[in-house]
Amino acid sequence: MRAHQRIPVRVITLAAALAAVAGCRMGKPDFTQASPGDPAIVSQAQEVPVAAPRSYRCERASEPPALEGTFDDGAWSKAAWTEDFVVVRRRGPAGSVRTRAKLLWDDSYLYCAVELLEPQVAPQPGVPPVRHDVELMVADDPQVGGYQIELVGMGTIVDAWFDADDASRAGYQKWDAKGLRTSVQKSADGATMRWTASFALPWSTLAPAGRGPRLDASAGEAPKAGAVWHVDMGRTTWRPLAEADNAAPEPMAMERAAWQPPADPTEPRGWGVVEFAP
Repeated sequence: MRAHQRIPVRVITLAAALAAVAGCRMGKPDFTQASPGDPAIVSQAQEVPVAAPRSYRCERASEPPALEGTFDDGAWSKAAWTEDFVVVRRRGPAGSVRTRAKLLWDDSYLYCAVELLEPQVAPQPGVPPVRHDVELMVADDPQVGGYQIELVGMGTIVDAWFDADDASRAGYQKWDAKGLRTSVQKSADGATMRWTASFALPWSTLAPAGRGPRLDASAGEAPKAGAVWHVDMGRTTWRPLAEADNAAPEPMAMERAAWQPPADPTEPRGWGVVEFAP
């Protein structure tokens, strides 16, 4: 195992981070440009404006928070909900899923709880259930790159590293989020279905000072109080459709929403900013 070479931590103020995000979002993204592999993807609306950078004050947890429940009591009572996620890409008709999140931190973990609320629909024979994928993305130095953790189908864990200068976003994706803890809960309240996906991401699994997993990522440290990181959270919903309702080869509607809209999950410089409270 090669030893990490420690490099100085850059002190970034919240104002500077917001200005940096705003700077990288100049111009209007073209969400109507279809990718070759998915020609049916279109935006929720062609006039989606460039979003002002969102910011969040991440409170310090006085005790390790539970990774399941309502996220309104215990340590979670100190944490505010984010703004609702905004739909940035869609294929097929509009869905109706309200998504928001909370964040906490301590010396060992970054905690994230994502809540999804949607109308409850009775299962139909032969029709696959709706699938939700939930993502957490963090970067202490977005000029270097960032980490992405995704719960595919609210279960299978996919973790990856994205190099900010790698246009293909293919570099260093063998990062393993060692020590990651997750929890997924589902409950029904009348006509509403509630999903929650929560993460406890250990700082120790991140590389020192924004280096990324080019070396073994096992010496990360918690941020200092007042530090500002770039963070985003996303939700992608896959919903079965009748053949007559969809011209795509496979009858599946897709809808992606993110806390920081419009958001590219592989572009750390465009994520929102989070300040770690004392």
